[in-house]
Amino acid sequence: MTAAAAAAGSAPLSSGWIRDLAALTPADARSVGNKALRQGLLLAAGFPVSPGFCVTAAAIAAWREGGEGREAVCAALLAAYRALGGRVAVRSSAIEEDGDGASYAGVYATELGVHGEAALLAALERCIASWAEPAAVEYRARLGHADAALAILVQRLVPAVAAGIAYTRAPLDTRRREVHVDAVWGLAEPLAAGRHAGDSFVLSHAGRLLRKRIGHKREALAVDGPHPVRPQRARVACLTPAETREIALLALRAEAFFGGPQDVEFAVDLCGVWLLQARPLVAASTAGGAGLESYLAGERRRLARKFTELRQRGLLRGSQLVLSNGNVGELLPTPTAMSFGLFRDIFAGRRGAIVTGRRRLGYRFDARCVDHLYELVAGQLCFNLEVDAATFGDGAEPPVDDYLDRVAADPSLANYPEVRLYGRLPLDAPAAAVRERFERGMRAAARDYLARYESQVAPRLGVPAALEQAVASGDPRRVVAAVSDLVRFLRTGPCVEFVIAARLGFHFAAEVRRTLEALFGSDGEALCARLLSGLPGSLITRQALWLEDVAGRRRSRADYLAAYGHCADNELELAEPRLAEDPARLDELLANLRASGRRPAAEFARQQAARHAAEAELGECLAAAGVDEAAHAAVFEALAFAQHFLPLRETIKHHYTAVHALVRRAALHLAAHLDWPEALVFHLHTRELPAALRDPAALRRRAERRAGEHALARLAARLHCVPAVVFGARLDAIGVPTARAGEGGDAGEGSAWSGAPLSAGKVCGVARVFAPGEPVPAEGWRGDEILVLRAANLGVTPLFRIVAGLVVEVGGLLAHSACQAREAGIPAVALPDATRLITDGARIVLDGASGRIALVESSTGSHSDESLHDPAAQRPEQFAPV
Repeated sequence: MTAAAAAAGSAPLSSGWIRDLAALTPADARSVGNKALRQGLLLAAGFPVSPGFCVTAAAIAAWREGGEGREAVCAALLAAYRALGGRVAVRSSAIEEDGDGASYAGVYATELGVHGEAALLAALERCIASWAEPAAVEYRARLGHADAALAILVQRLVPAVAAGIAYTRAPLDTRRREVHVDAVWGLAEPLAAGRHAGDSFVLSHAGRLLRKRIGHKREALAVDGPHPVRPQRARVACLTPAETREIALLALRAEAFFGGPQDVEFAVDLCGVWLLQARPLVAASTAGGAGLESYLAGERRRLARKFTELRQRGLLRGSQLVLSNGNVGELLPTPTAMSFGLFRDIFAGRRGAIVTGRRRLGYRFDARCVDHLYELVAGQLCFNLEVDAATFGDGAEPPVDDYLDRVAADPSLANYPEVRLYGRLPLDAPAAAVRERFERGMRAAARDYLARYESQVAPRLGVPAALEQAVASGDPRRVVAAVSDLVRFLRTGPCVEFVIAARLGFHFAAEVRRTLEALFGSDGEALCARLLSGLPGSLITRQALWLEDVAGRRRSRADYLAAYGHCADNELELAEPRLAEDPARLDELLANLRASGRRPAAEFARQQAARHAAEAELGECLAAAGVDEAAHAAVFEALAFAQHFLPLRETIKHHYTAVHALVRRAALHLAAHLDWPEALVFHLHTRELPAALRDPAALRRRAERRAGEHALARLAARLHCVPAVVFGARLDAIGVPTARAGEGGDAGEGSAWSGAPLSAGKVCGVARVFAPGEPVPAEGWRGDEILVLRAANLGVTPLFRIVAGLVVEVGGLLAHSACQAREAGIPAVALPDATRLITDGARIVLDGASGRIALVESSTGSHSDESLHDPAAQRPEQFAPV
C-alpha cells in the first residue's frame, strides 16, 4: 500500500495535503514543487528512487495558519509516515526550487535520519523555519520568487555506504563529453555542503573511467551523526568501478529523460545505487543566482572596464596589460575578502610597505601606481607586471615595455620576474653607470641592515602588548579599534622589514645566479641551488627541528605551540584555523614524523655540509675560470648576503603572520558578538568592521554576497579557469579551463614533463595531487609520496620533512616553498598546470636538478579496476632514491 493510500483513511487525497511520489504528474508542479515532482517522475519511469510522499504547498500553508487546518495536516502526515515506515529524509521542495534558473542549493534545511512521529513533526517545523528565515526571503525576492510557496518532500532514507553528486557535464565543459562523479563514505550532506572534498571520478559518456582523484576521507556522516573513517579506508575509493559506471550511466539516463544536463545526487547501499535528486544543472549559485559562467563573464567585463579607466587616467601606460599569479599565488590562493584586503592594505598603496621598504633601499618610482599593484582575477591574487616592474627603478628607467613584450613571448618569465626578467636587458653606458652606483648602494644597505638587525630591527617585530590586551578583552569596540591599529603596525613595522629583507635576498641571489650562469652555463643554476641550501637562522627551519624535539620528548608541546601555535596551512588566510586552535593537528604531524623515519636535524646537518662543499667547489671553479681576486670577493660577498637575507625573510614572515593570528582572533570575537557564523565575518574587509557594529544587517548581506562569490572563485580555481598569466588583450581566456594532456586523458605510459628545477635530488614516489583550495591532510603520510600542489605556503612545510618530493605550479627558485624544500633536502620542481597533468596515485620519477618529471605508472592505466577498492593494491613499493 502506498503512503498516500494509507493517508486516505484520515485525510483523503482530494484534501490536497499529501501526495504519493509515484502518483505525481507534471500538472502537480505548482502543488508539490520541482524537487518532489522530478523524483516522482523518475520513480514512475522506473529509475531507482526511494519511495515517499510530498506534503503539498496547501498543507504547509494550512500548517502555518494553525487551528483545525494544522490538525488535519498533522493527521494526514502521520498516517502517511506510518505507512512508509523507518527512517526518512525530510527536505524542502519549494515551488521554484530545482528549476532551470536557480537551484536554491543549500538555502533551505534538509533533515536526515528522522525517526519517529515527534521527530518528523520537529523536522517539518525546521524546514518551514528555514524557508521563513530573512536570508531565504531576501534570496527569493532577488530571484523574483518572493511569493513562491513551500512544499516538503519525505522519502525513506537510504542507509548509504557511500553517496555523492554527479554532473552530466562539468561547468564550462561546452562539449559535454564527460560525467563528473564526487563521492564520500556515508551520507552525501558533508560533500554537498562543501565541508568534505571526497573522491572524484571523471568518466566518458560511454562509462569509461578517464581519471580519478582519491581524497583523504577523515569522517563519514551516518544517520546517528559523524564517525571517523578507519585509517585503512581513508585513502580507498568509496565507489567500485562498477558503481561509478552505473552512477554515470544513470545520470545520463536522467539527462535524456529531462532533456538537459543534470545535477544528480545519489546513494549506494547494499542493494545498489539510488537516485536521491535530479535537477537542472545550474552552475554553482551565488546569492544573486548567477552561475559560474555569469560570474566569470562579469569578471571579464569588470577587468576590462577597470583597466580602460586606469589607462585613461594615465596610471597605466604600458604596451599591454599583464597580470601574473606567479609570486603571489603561493602566498594567498583564493583569499577571502578580509585576507586580500589586509594583504593589499599592508603592502600596496602610497603608504604601504612596498613603497616604504624599497625606497629605503634606493629605488625610485611614482608611488601612485602602487595603488593598483594587486588585483583579484576571479578570486585569484595577481600582481600587475607593469606596476611591479616600475617599482624596480634603480636610477635608470626600467624598460617596462620591453619586459611586457618578453612576457608576451614567454609567459613563464612572469613567475618571479625580479629573478628571471628584471635587469636582464643590456644598458647603454649612462644607464650602466647609474646601475653600478645603485649596486654599490645595495651592498652598503645590506651591510648596514645586518649590523643593526639585532639591536634595532628585531625588537620592532613583536606585537605591542596593548594591542594583545585589547583583542583579549573581547569588548567589540576595543577589538575593532585594535584591528585598525594592528593593520597600521604591520604596514609600518614588520612588513616594511620583510620587504627590505626579501628584496636584498632576492637581489643578491639573482646576482649570484647571473654570475654563475655567465660562467658555467646551465650548470650554474644547479650550483646556485646547492649554495642556497642548508641556510641557518630561519625560524621556519627551526619549526621542523623543534617538531623532532617534541617527537623525541626533548621539548614540550606547550613550548612548540607557544612558538608556532599561530601557524596554519596558510597563515595569511585569516579564515583558516591556527594550530593552537586545533592541537590534534600537532599530534598528526608528530605521528607522521615518527612513521616516516625522517630525522630533520641530521638531514639539515647534511644540507649544511653539502652547502659548504658547494662553496668550496665555487671557489675552485672561479679560480679555474681565471676570475680575478676582486671579482672573486664580490661573488662571495653577494652569496653571503643572499645566504643571510633569504632565511631572514622567512623569520620576519614568521613574526608578521603572528599578527594575522591576532587579527583572526579579533574577527572571531566580533562574529560571536554579532551572532554570525564564524566563517562569514572573513568576507568583510578589516576597514568595514566598524560599520558591522553600526549596521550589522547591511554588512551581513554584503558578507553573504561575497561568500557566494568566494565559493565560485574556489570552484573556478579548482577548474583552472584563471591562467597563471592573464593578458589584457586576451581576457576571454578567463573561464576556459586549461586543457589536459591527451585531450582529457591522463598522460600515457612513459610520458614526461619539463619544469623549472627548484631543489636538487632524484626520487621515485607516488603522486598525491591536491587541487587548488583542497586542504592537505596532516596525517596518513608514509614518506613515499610526492606532493603535487598549486602552491606550497609555509603552513605545509612541516610535511616537507616527511614526504619524498614536491611539485608546485607556481613559485621560482627563491619562492618560500623552494627554500624550504632545499632545507628539507627533498627534490622540488615547478611545473605549470601540474595538478591537472599529473594524476593522483600515479607513480612518477622526480628530478629536481633538471626539472624533469617522468610518469612510470598511471593510477588508471596500470592497475586493475579492483585496485580502486583494494587498499593493498594501491600501496606503492617502498620509496627509494633513484
